[in-house]
Amino acid sequence: MEIGTRIREYRQANGMKQEALAAACKVSRQTVSNWERNKTLPDIASLKAIATAFDTSVDALIGNDAPHIIERFDADSRRFLAIFFLMQVCWVSSYLLRLFAANAPNHEEELSIAVAEAFVLGIWIMSLIPYLRYTRRNGLKTIGDISAHLLEHMQQEKSLGMRLTRSILSHIYVWNWLLCDAMMLIALAGAGWLTPLSAIITIAASSLIAIIGRHADRWLNR
Repeated sequence: MEIGTRIREYRQANGMKQEALAAACKVSRQTVSNWERNKTLPDIASLKAIATAFDTSVDALIGNDAPHIIERFDADSRRFLAIFFLMQVCWVSSYLLRLFAANAPNHEEELSIAVAEAFVLGIWIMSLIPYLRYTRRNGLKTIGDISAHLLEHMQQEKSLGMRLTRSILSHIYVWNWLLCDAMMLIALAGAGWLTPLSAIITIAASSLIAIIGRHADRWLNR
């Protein structure tokens, strides 16, 4: 693996200090030092920033390290995907637990649900730290950014699980819309308010929110 050596050679040839390269890549000087000593690999966003700073191409930087870097991006993306889906599961679980708590028949069951909710919240908070670190490092602001990033960085596989995952990511707004609809309908059913009219109003309102969210996403990505 020689990418760190090439980064150091390009930096020295351009008369640039590690601090200046770190500022251009929006990372710490220690991170640049780790790259140059081949202790860590820069992510795709950093590679693009490095190539821009040195007026070269990403291909020239990575050279023969391309297969290794692709594997690294794939592994990092899969770890982030697991965190992303885990946070979604925690969010849905917390919502359902709150509904159960509202209809708990006695104090003991309420307490059990509260303990379960605290456990779910703890998992969500633990997942939030690596989630924020990854999204900030890769400049991911919206759910559309996340799905596009994962589709770009995960290697193609023919397994059923990966095909399903890529299908969900490709239609992330549709799946989010369906999830929100299901959760709202469950809440209405739990409250005893679910009627054909309330179901239609709920689906229409969530569709409108989904459309507004999609346009807001496009506006943020301009």
